Amino acid sequence: MIRTLKKQERLKRGDFRGAAWTKCSETAHFVLLARENRCGIKRFAVTIRKRTGVAVVRNRVKRIVKEFFRLHKDLFREDSNSLIRVKGLPESLTMGHMEPELTTLLSSTKRRTSIR
Repeated sequence: MIRTLKKQERLKRGDFRGAAWTKCSETAHFVLLARENRCGIKRFAVTIRKRTGVAVVRNRVKRIVKEFFRLHKDLFREDSNSLIRVKGLPESLTMGHMEPELTTLLSSTKRRTSIR
């Protein structure tokens, strides 16, 4: 498996704003929203509110979640757009502390089969 984050795998702001998303799963700090696509590839985006923290902290969280996507593409569904919304900050901003929660977030969606 190629472990890069290609340009066509990233969702741009116009791709997910105003679109109808289906809430797939939720954990204490993250929400996974999904939507079918016709591209034939997995596409991904991360959103976080300004009131969550200062820009440095928000960007750190986004980088860690993007790195998780890059390393664990097999957990995401084929032919779907995935949007991870950050609800709050975890106690530690490291991959080691966020990875178990993100894995739980995605493992619960494998059981569900319908995405609108």
